[in-house]
Amino acid sequence: MLFFLKFPCFRQWLPGLLLLSVSPAVQARPRPPYAVPGHEQPVALLHAGKATYLVTQHSVLRLEGRRLVSHFRSEATIQCATTHDTALWLGTRQGLLRLSTRTFRPQQLALPGVAAPNVTALFGDARGQLWVGANGAGVFRRAGQAFEQELHTPAINGGVATADSAVWIATSIGLSRKQGPEWTRYNEEGVANHEIPDNIVEKLLPDNDGNLWVVMSDAICVFEKGGQRGAAEAELPTVKFIGRPGNEVFGVAHVPGAGRLFATAQGLLLLPDAPATPLPGFVAATDKIEPQRLLQPLPALPGVGNPTLLAMDKQQRLWLAGPEGLVVLTAKEFRQFAREQNAASNTTAQR
Repeated sequence: MLFFLKFPCFRQWLPGLLLLSVSPAVQARPRPPYAVPGHEQPVALLHAGKATYLVTQHSVLRLEGRRLVSHFRSEATIQCATTHDTALWLGTRQGLLRLSTRTFRPQQLALPGVAAPNVTALFGDARGQLWVGANGAGVFRRAGQAFEQELHTPAINGGVATADSAVWIATSIGLSRKQGPEWTRYNEEGVANHEIPDNIVEKLLPDNDGNLWVVMSDAICVFEKGGQRGAAEAELPTVKFIGRPGNEVFGVAHVPGAGRLFATAQGLLLLPDAPATPLPGFVAATDKIEPQRLLQPLPALPGVGNPTLLAMDKQQRLWLAGPEGLVVLTAKEFRQFAREQNAASNTTAQR
């Protein structure tokens, strides 16, 4: 069986996202990276006022000049992080911490009826409210100085909020979405446009185009524009894998003029906005379609290795972080980097 990813607003059908042939890395020269002390796995990139923080599995690092400087060390593994009420909030395997950006002294906060919660989701919504998900306990919303339970589903894997004020929760029994006062659940058995291919939702990846990528154990689907198109479509755009079967996806961003960039266990993969070769026509009556290799693999950036975190900021700069380092590229610099790699791929293919 072949699986397809359909983006109606892009006016084209994309076969299961496979790879172009890999070519030798070109000698692109992006700006120097910031080294990550301890070579820990990045968890979150946070901007608070004029400051930029990189949160890793055990540290909070602040960008100061050409260095990432450590300001806090956690014994418990940090799994998620966000900014709220001028502070940094850290979700760890052993509880929830509020960290002042002035003193960096941690304050432990309790969730109702939960001792040492295993915090797996932590984010703010469009209304400025803080949400916390704890595996084995459910989902909580901060109201004033206390937390109120919003969802009792025990197996919480992640959560995000979208610009339309919706709150999304990834669980091991489906995907939950709160829009206004109502919760909606998407699962394999869903009806009335509430069906997704798999009940085990492992992570939620919002991109800078307003799309939400739902990563499941056996598929990836996309709620376009925060679910507005998904609610109207009979079927969600879905693909079985990106790159190759079993390839873990860490993040996705759209770089203007270049395409969609995926950070994966296989490395950086680019789906260009305009494929170099035209796509074959899709005929609904046929059951045999020759898959096209659309994804362009990009070489590792010097000093960064394989990024596991990527984000586009409001200034259209691309931030890429891995255990080795953090690098920042303008959209123009990234486009040049991708063009050089594409030219090298074409040269290799013609030999």
